[in-house]
Formats: sequence, C-alpha cells, structure tokens
Amino acid sequence: MRTTVRSERAWAGRGLHSGLPCAVIVAPARSGHGRRINGRPATIEHVIDGAWCTTIDTDDGPVRTVEHLLAALAGVGIDDCDVRVKGGEVPILDGSAGPFREGLEPLEQKGQREPLVLRGPVEVRDGDRWVRALPAEVPSLAVDVAYRGLGRQRFDATLGAFTAASTARTFGFLRDRARLEKAGLAKGAALANTLVFDDAGEPVNPGGLRFDDEPARHKWLDLLGDLALLGRPLQARVVAYRGGHALHHALVRALRGAA
Repeated sequence: MRTTVRSERAWAGRGLHSGLPCAVIVAPARSGHGRRINGRPATIEHVIDGAWCTTIDTDDGPVRTVEHLLAALAGVGIDDCDVRVKGGEVPILDGSAGPFREGLEPLEQKGQREPLVLRGPVEVRDGDRWVRALPAEVPSLAVDVAYRGLGRQRFDATLGAFTAASTARTFGFLRDRARLEKAGLAKGAALANTLVFDDAGEPVNPGGLRFDDEPARHKWLDLLGDLALLGRPLQARVVAYRGGHALHHALVRALRGAA
C-alpha cells in the first residue's frame, strides 16, 4: 500500500549553508502525488547541484539540503506528501534525520507501490570512488568512508536499520573551515548541528560521538535520501565507496536509464 502522512507537521530553524531562518511543512497528499517540494516532484530531474548537499529546483526557486528530510520520508515509508519550504533551505535542526523521523507518522491509502527491480548491476565511478546497485531480494545499503584522521568506516544494513542510523549527524573537519567560508557555505554550521573533527580525528563537540561509526551512518542516510530522488522504491543492494551527493545523483540517473 502507498502511504501519506497522518497529519501536517512543521519544523523551523536555520539553514546549514545559508545560516538564515528557514522552515518546512510536510502535509498529506493524495495517492500517486509523490513527494513534492514547493509544487515540484522531488526527483532527479529537478536536481541542480550536488556539491556539499542536494539542491533541487522548485516552483519557488532552489531549495538546498533536502537529503535529510528525503531520507526520513523514505525511511519511514512516506510515498505521497506535499512539502513546503520557506527560506530556500530545509532546516538543519540537529544535523540528522532524527527530528524529522520523530514527527512523521505514515497513513496507508489506496494505490500500490511500484518498486524498481534491477535485472543486472548498475555502477557509476569517479576515479577510485564508486557506487553500484545490485539485484537483491531485500533492499540494503552499504557505505564505506575513508577520511584522513578517521580512517575507514563501514555501515551496512537493510532499510529496517533506518531508525538506528537516523540520529547520525552531518559532519565536517576544522581543516575545511576556510575553504567552506570562501565558498559561502556552512554559514549556519555550529556544534549544535554538526559533528566536527580536528586534524587528529577527534570530535570537538561536547559529548563526543553518538556512535563509533557516526560518519558512516550519516553517509548511509545521505545515500538513502539521494536514492529517494528515484521517485519510487528501489529493490536492490546499493554499495558506495567514498560516495557523495554528485555520485549518488549519477547512480539515480543511471538507474532511471536502466528502468
């Protein structure tokens, strides 16, 4: 069965990159409506940027950092909803998908989901970085990350692990601060919404890590959110090695071509 949200929910805060006040409302929608943001389908055709976050074009202009909300919608199992974003960016909240997950309650409605079932592997690469989708009976995601100071981490789980991964926060490194500031990004980043590591790979946040593999779990969330841009469930095993938004988007485009 397809699902929508049981009732309208709203969140407000600041944008991770703009640093400005912003808000999002998620409202119920009829079966077959899909996930729409400011009147436009939240699908790969409307993605306009994949640097540092996923940005889509909408009827009200570009909206940044949609991946955490999309991960929550996909993780909870919401097929149809009407999303309104004010301020050009989805609020970063605590840097994870957890606050969205807690506020979303699915409601079954008429209509059937139509998953994309792979007939063979699909892979995209960028140098030594790659993401591939493989035929599978049970959908799952595996993410490998490797960062200087942190070493290699892996999070491998079925979609049933969404709750366990949902509170993993977006993260960054003190060494990247100047580069982000020069690019006009991360103006809203703070220790309250971003897990920050020093050059030795130690978190500077009070309280430290939520999980030993928190960066890998957050990248798993990012992958889940970007795969939601397919616009339909994906029945596959997706494995990413040092992936990122742009590479995730390339995989979704390739999957569309393989459908």
